[in-house]
Amino acid sequence: MVIEERTPMMQLRPPIPTREQLVASGLAIVRRTAFRLARRLPPNVEVGDLIGAGTEGLLKAIERYDPVRYPRFEPYAEARIRGAILDELRAADAMTRHGRRRLAEVARAVRKLETALGRAPEVEEIAAELGLEVEAYQRLTEDLARGPALGRLGEIDPDEIVTSEDDPVGHIADLELKPRLVAAIQKLPERIQTVLALYYQEECTQAEIGKILGVTESRVCQILGEATARLRAAMEKG
Repeated sequence: MVIEERTPMMQLRPPIPTREQLVASGLAIVRRTAFRLARRLPPNVEVGDLIGAGTEGLLKAIERYDPVRYPRFEPYAEARIRGAILDELRAADAMTRHGRRRLAEVARAVRKLETALGRAPEVEEIAAELGLEVEAYQRLTEDLARGPALGRLGEIDPDEIVTSEDDPVGHIADLELKPRLVAAIQKLPERIQTVLALYYQEECTQAEIGKILGVTESRVCQILGEATARLRAAMEKG
């Protein structure tokens, strides 16, 4: 009796999506990512500009997409869309050299006071170290928050898709940086920690945070700017 040999069934691969299908699914990612990032940015940033930058990132992602290397298009596209939007924000960096110099001055003042006092300095102490009235210092921190000074915080985002395969050096640096950032945040005054948590984790707008804490949106902006300077001081010291 002849026994027929049975060949194992070949594993069927899903059909490769067309360019039109990739565009359709990618545009939804563009809008979601743009609106999500816009909630964390100053109100002068137009979400339409973010969508435009994200769309360009999507088209480049489609051109370079390799379905063999990346079986799922969505995570691949989202990382590149988000990167394109962040690149656009950096390119549109409106902070002047004077603003950057002032941020560095605040960070140095914070580091000096932390060393001298052995604790996180109060707002009044930082203002005095800078030779400013408290109101003037608060206006300064508000200006810092309205510029792209918060951009570095936005880049250190646990939701950002970064793999060792895409960027092994950046991946290692990220792993080393995040614990330091977390430790630095934990040493901030409790009120600043609360604002950062609401802004970056809960993704509340500055207006929403103001309502939650019972302060003005301007005060929330000041606190975010102060957080930027304090974290910069902590990260540079480390």
